[in-house]
Amino acid sequence: MNIAIRADASAAIGLGHLKRCLSLAQALRAQGAAVTLAWREIDLDCAPLIEAAGVSSARIAAGRVSGELIDVRDFLAAVPAAERIVVDHYALGERWHRVARGHSDAKLAAIDDIADRELAVDWLIDPNFSADPAAKFAGLIGPDTQLLAGPHYALLAPAYAAAPRCAVHEAVRSIGIFMGGTDAANASLLALRALRGPLGFRGAIEIATTSGNPNLAALGAAAADDDDTRITLDQGDLAAFFARHDLQLGAGGGATWERCCIGAPTLAVIVADNQRPVLLPLQQMGVLRVLAEEPLDEAAIAAAARELIEHPALRRSLAERSRALVDGRGAQRVATALLAS
Repeated sequence: MNIAIRADASAAIGLGHLKRCLSLAQALRAQGAAVTLAWREIDLDCAPLIEAAGVSSARIAAGRVSGELIDVRDFLAAVPAAERIVVDHYALGERWHRVARGHSDAKLAAIDDIADRELAVDWLIDPNFSADPAAKFAGLIGPDTQLLAGPHYALLAPAYAAAPRCAVHEAVRSIGIFMGGTDAANASLLALRALRGPLGFRGAIEIATTSGNPNLAALGAAAADDDDTRITLDQGDLAAFFARHDLQLGAGGGATWERCCIGAPTLAVIVADNQRPVLLPLQQMGVLRVLAEEPLDEAAIAAAARELIEHPALRRSLAERSRALVDGRGAQRVATALLAS
């Protein structure tokens, strides 16, 4: 079966949409499908990341989406005839879906977690936690749309299902920081300064990021002045990174579910408005701790991190509850649903 996926990445958008689509693409390939991912070149070259995942790359145009009708026309011209189309893009909705359906025999799926527009699709995939997913999308999807919702369907890379989990120790010996693939807000540097400054943490710190980070030079300079801080670039997946540290500081988004799967005790940082309604309920469930202060400052980060460092029982509880929420097989479940006749 031929599958075509539409997603974008940029310094502003981040890599989250692209990464979760690649996780789904790998699960589809494992079940025998041929997958092409179509993307617009905004300010990042996505082809190497896509092709490294074993997926065909189709560059459809340069620049941001200027209109749904233009985008769907470019998409259909760039990809092979598909039996399934998957769209993961906040700028594309019902008009795009209806045109794609009218010009192909494909069934459509949308990956969406913000519920701010109508979607004319056969499947709606929302990996985020919601107390009532049907109510969240009421009036935005048709009665025949199959809803695949919740962390049970979190789109993680294949490595996560069998990856080693985090072992919680009494002492926090090292801390991992991952603030998203591009970290436009430069939260990684702020977190590093908070840990070394107000908190006074002297253990090892590892910062995971990518070459697409616009603040990479400043981050590298700060790490170069600190013998116990290192930067890890462009990892295909972060399963081992999340497992090898006693505490994680990280932005919300798709990495939330990766940390949960590994059972990494986490202080989550809200860096986008759409992360707030996801992270705050997880804090109420005892899955992670959330730093929701605006504007974010070093003192707030240090205070929240200190609580977790000083209470190993709390870190154990977070690890246990997060592991129970995500098993790493969500992409396989979605792939199975999409490929069913």
